Amino acid sequence: MLSTVTEATIVVEQRGSAARPRIVIVGGGFAGAYCAQKLERLLRPNEAEVVLLDRNNYFLFYPLLVEAGTGSVEPRHAVVSIRDFLRRTRFIMANVTDVDLDRRRVVLRLADDGPVDRLDYDHLVLAPGSVTRLPDVPGLTRFGFEMKSLSDAVLLRDHAIRQLELADAADDPRRRRALLHLVVVGGNYTGVEVAGELQVFLARASRQYRRVDPGDIRLTLVELGRRILPTLDPELSQYALEQLERRGVRVELGTTVTRIDANRAALDDGRVLDTETVIWCAGIAPSPLTERLALPTDSCGYLLCRPDLRVEGRDEVWAVGDSAVNTDAHGIPYPATAQHAVRQGRQLARNLTRVLRGDEPQPCRITSNGTLAALGCRTGVAKVFGVKLSGFPAWFLWRSVYLLKMPGLARRLRVALDWTADLLFPSNTVQLGLATRKHRRGAQPEDVDGSPERMAPSNGATGGTSSASAAEVSQ
Repeated sequence: MLSTVTEATIVVEQRGSAARPRIVIVGGGFAGAYCAQKLERLLRPNEAEVVLLDRNNYFLFYPLLVEAGTGSVEPRHAVVSIRDFLRRTRFIMANVTDVDLDRRRVVLRLADDGPVDRLDYDHLVLAPGSVTRLPDVPGLTRFGFEMKSLSDAVLLRDHAIRQLELADAADDPRRRRALLHLVVVGGNYTGVEVAGELQVFLARASRQYRRVDPGDIRLTLVELGRRILPTLDPELSQYALEQLERRGVRVELGTTVTRIDANRAALDDGRVLDTETVIWCAGIAPSPLTERLALPTDSCGYLLCRPDLRVEGRDEVWAVGDSAVNTDAHGIPYPATAQHAVRQGRQLARNLTRVLRGDEPQPCRITSNGTLAALGCRTGVAKVFGVKLSGFPAWFLWRSVYLLKMPGLARRLRVALDWTADLLFPSNTVQLGLATRKHRRGAQPEDVDGSPERMAPSNGATGGTSSASAAEVSQ
């Protein structure tokens, strides 16, 4: 049911019996953007109108998120303009606030405080992405960091440099060590890469600080499970663990953080870690938009779909990406990775084309030929076509795969040049001006200039995907 709207509304053009069918895609991340792109290639211009809605006019190339934060890649090279990526699709930058399923109408707001518009549809594609899963841990939303957006990555880099500056000025050795102790929660692909890359970044940056001893820099990776990277083979998971520990990352298994304060984090076994930096990478949650829709979901709020990607009980509503439960032939849900989102989006475009032409949609079947993960410091782990790789070969393969998958030749060249410069020259340890928020001692839910709290999940379509560092080699 639609929410009551008091503002003046504008009804965007309605569907007419003689008009082209309208496909509305909510979310411009990997799943939504690649679905729209595939529809442009499959449909003739007069067959359907495709409209893409997202609160940003770009999508983030998530596999480069961590490197964009640490400076290995220029941040603007890790984003892709939706208007450059798509040619015929109509793009509207807006927040989707509701959907009237009976009237087949999307309610959207063109700006945070702008007018409310309504857009009718014949087929609705839900690809709103996900948000960081924030459990009820005291202090998490107030003092924690996350790694979900480009601003998160750059903010964390600014904060890390700030900690180096404070440590260089501190006279108390214990204070210095506490400032340079970073805790990463979550031993998944993102958490492991964040821990590995930050350790390398801080070790290199510390050379510019005369009063900072590299031994003062500590990284702790906290994982509730019995091993990190649990979706990998145990052998590769153990290799990743040994590599991190060899580089000085302390890995705590079988425990988690239960409370976060301004200068400490408590573990569930009673131990307390002196730290001012806790980075939460422990899982994702579906977009808040799914909570407001009268559609079937599982116990965690993810949209339940049929094998052909249609939402259960609805022939005109489809769902792909992180907020949807799409399963393989054995009923096992596909993982929330960038590559699966791309494959689902393209298959959905094929099914929409079939339905518009009077044919039956086909089940989505994705075959995975391997997995790659980066560990930082030019090391990685991989299993491709049954062959296991580790160390530099796996890292080189990881970069090669994603360089080829980066949209646009010009962007590939820019990223390749960034990587080359990072190999040949020292990184520039400088803030970008994003670490001015009062998110530390005694911070309130708003920062100094009144912006909303950093970790509050958005109500609009994010279109994101969960994996910042894992590559699925699929066909």
